[in-house]
Amino acid sequence: MSAFNLAAIMPRRLPGCCVFGLLLLSACAGEPPTRKPQFEVKPPASAKRPKPAEAATTARSYRLHDSRSALRLLDADTRLQAGDSNGARQALDGVNPAELNPEQTSKYKLLDGEIALSSGDAESAVRKLEGVRPAVLAEADQIAYYQSMAFAHSLTGDVLAGVRMRLKLGRILTDRDRQKQNIVAILDALSVLPNETLSTTASVADELSGWMALAKILKQRNLPGFDSAGQIQQWKQTFPGHPANADYLQAYLNGAPAVAAEPAAEPGPETPQPAATAASGPIIAVLLPNSGQYAAAGKAVRNGLATAYRLAASAAPQPALKYYDSETGDIVALYKQAVADGAKQVIGPLVKEQIQTLADSGELSVPVLALNHVENLSKANLYQFGLSPIDDAEQLALKARRDGLQNAVLLTPETPQGQRIRHYLMSAWQAAGGSVLGVQSYDPKSRDFSAVVKALLAPSVNAAGEKQALAVFISAGPEQAREIAPQLRYSQSSELAVYAMPNIYSGRPNPAKDTELGKIAFCDLPWLFGEVYGGPLSQQALQSAWQGLSDSQIKLVALGVDAFNLLGQLGQLAATPYPGATGRLALNGENRITRKLACAEFKAGVPAAAAYVE
Repeated sequence: MSAFNLAAIMPRRLPGCCVFGLLLLSACAGEPPTRKPQFEVKPPASAKRPKPAEAATTARSYRLHDSRSALRLLDADTRLQAGDSNGARQALDGVNPAELNPEQTSKYKLLDGEIALSSGDAESAVRKLEGVRPAVLAEADQIAYYQSMAFAHSLTGDVLAGVRMRLKLGRILTDRDRQKQNIVAILDALSVLPNETLSTTASVADELSGWMALAKILKQRNLPGFDSAGQIQQWKQTFPGHPANADYLQAYLNGAPAVAAEPAAEPGPETPQPAATAASGPIIAVLLPNSGQYAAAGKAVRNGLATAYRLAASAAPQPALKYYDSETGDIVALYKQAVADGAKQVIGPLVKEQIQTLADSGELSVPVLALNHVENLSKANLYQFGLSPIDDAEQLALKARRDGLQNAVLLTPETPQGQRIRHYLMSAWQAAGGSVLGVQSYDPKSRDFSAVVKALLAPSVNAAGEKQALAVFISAGPEQAREIAPQLRYSQSSELAVYAMPNIYSGRPNPAKDTELGKIAFCDLPWLFGEVYGGPLSQQALQSAWQGLSDSQIKLVALGVDAFNLLGQLGQLAATPYPGATGRLALNGENRITRKLACAEFKAGVPAAAAYVE
């Protein structure tokens, strides 16, 4: 059985899109780049794209002579600039590309790529943006195109491709501040490449070779005995017409933090490949699976985390995020590499087995926010945060007790995970002062639950033949619950109340099918209920971050949102709960972050939330 328990973590852009849209549309920024298996992202600077009001004025001027598709294209652009990526997608889907002229066609492809990028799908964004002909676009759209391409390449780990887009961007920028920002972004991007790569410059003194040679000098300028001034002077002579030969280089040297030399590493099983270089400042390291069987779960967490990061970065500078693929090497070696790269905080890993390995490795010099929960594990500087079914069971039991129920029966699947859920429910119910009158298991592959339900509800009639109030706790996914619920309802009376673990609801409303669930109550993430958790990081605002995910992954987006936001709360979390997307979060004595959930009841197939369970 895998140590990463999907049932434990799963069932159990601004608005967000607006900030991300602004980031993508900035003329230039300092997103540092990336390289596989790591990539690093800093917030771009503010964009100078047409404001929504200006776009609306332009729209009025087009209505007399433009095609319907052209107007929808303009509508999509206006919505994207306003942060409504879902509305932009709907408008763009109504465009007939055959009705567009060459400029509008490239604009269509640009918006298509930007919408994909706003949802975190960098690979798709690159494919869509490759069809754009930037030469036919207006200047503001050309800037947006190169900015988006640079950012998308950085997210996919192709550092040099992103830098090449930055070089083209630099040739069309006229604002000096933007030019300086673009130069900083280029040098920051190249700083993560190993010296061997930076030494592989072209034989001709072209612009990219000049940047790579300069980046190599800057990486070594703090080494003892290294003549950085002499090396830079020689570089200027070798590349006399290079853009960095203006005052921009001196401005970068005056304002950039020292870059540590690339650490030497002896090859061995614990050395991550390829070795990462030290970052040019403090970073937040993110250890998530970007490959292997948990890659999809890692992507979902990353979508939420990146969106929360961009929202925070739009308000104040943030340390850079640097991603490490936790499936590519030993987790302890990756942690040590992240610390060497300048990490002051670490998010991840996601897999239970890796959390245990990290805990067993010795002292953790930098705090770790692990995104799962290993029972009976407590270690200094290791905080465990996941969608634990322990919290789910406790909150569900508390809800039923608050509803006045004393006696309960349990129905769980005949699986190892089902046995754990049964244990959590029984423990939680008894700890809350309730009595368990019966326990039944069901075959998750079955469709006929009549015999199981009959046996389950036998305790609802006491020895005197009288019906008694009874709480029925079930653990079932949506498909199974839709089969079980009608059979429970057939036997249901006013004395019977049904409570379900949160895996009954995927997070994607499906009223046509969920009407079968009657009035079953459940407790789940506040993020799923707009009336409980609203704002720029709500599920509604982050639709583009989760709509392409499977049902089992949707809730992991909220885990990613809270993972970033919790970093600044760890010091006071034991005393002051944090109102997160995954619950009202607090820290217990074992350094596990516990969650209080919002409870809901299905009404006509749609969950209607009440409030937190206190």
